[in-house]
Order: sequence, then structure tokens, then C-alpha cells
Amino acid sequence: MSTYKTLFALFGAPAAWIMQMLLSESLTAYACYPYQEPLSAPLWTDLPAILAAISITCLTLNFISAYVAWSFWQQSNNPMIDKINTREQSLKIVGGQSQFLAMLGIMSNVVFFVAILFTSCAILLVPLCSEWA
Repeated sequence: MSTYKTLFALFGAPAAWIMQMLLSESLTAYACYPYQEPLSAPLWTDLPAILAAISITCLTLNFISAYVAWSFWQQSNNPMIDKINTREQSLKIVGGQSQFLAMLGIMSNVVFFVAILFTSCAILLVPLCSEWA
């Protein structure tokens, strides 16, 4: 598998979560506190739809990254490859590293799926422009 696909399998979901946090927090902060005083309602009436679109996009990136990690794990777990790898010790070690990276990518995607999902729930549970009192 290519280096770019491996990196996407490993870091696609964390990057999506970071993107969700940066975009959602900064847009909401500007929409609720654009000047010197906080607003009671956001500047944009469709801010919840914008935040939902960001969340859906990040979940989609997470699913794509998880699919890449899953297919990478299936490729590295192929029995035909194991038969070829038993002939040369150096290739077997590379196969073990591939399996480890693929499983690490799958676990990362599961953890960050939960993080993206919980961050998305904040749209429904927390009022957009409320005081911290």
C-alpha cells in the first residue's frame, strides 16, 4: 500500500476531528461575539446547519479513512502474502509492520469516530450564544 494511503488511514480521522473543532469553534465564536459585546443570537440564522454540515463532512472523512484502514488490514492479512513472506524473513517483518499500522489505523478511526460524534452532539445540547455564568 502506498505511503499516502497509510498516512490517511492513520491520521485521517484525527485530522477530521481537529478540522471540526477549529471550524466549529471559530465560526460559533465569531457568530456570537463579533464585536465588544456578546450577542443573544448568532449573526447567521443558518449557523446550526453550517455546523451540521461540518460535522457530516468530518464523519464522512472518518468513514473514508476507516475504509482505507480496513482494506489495508485485509491486504496485510492476506494468507497468500504470508506464504510468500515465509520464504524471506525481511518481507515477513514488513508484513507484520503493515498489520500493526493497519490495526492502529482502525483503532484510531474508532476512537475519533466517537470524538467527532460527541462533538457533533454539542450542536444539539448546548445553546449557541449563551453566557458562561
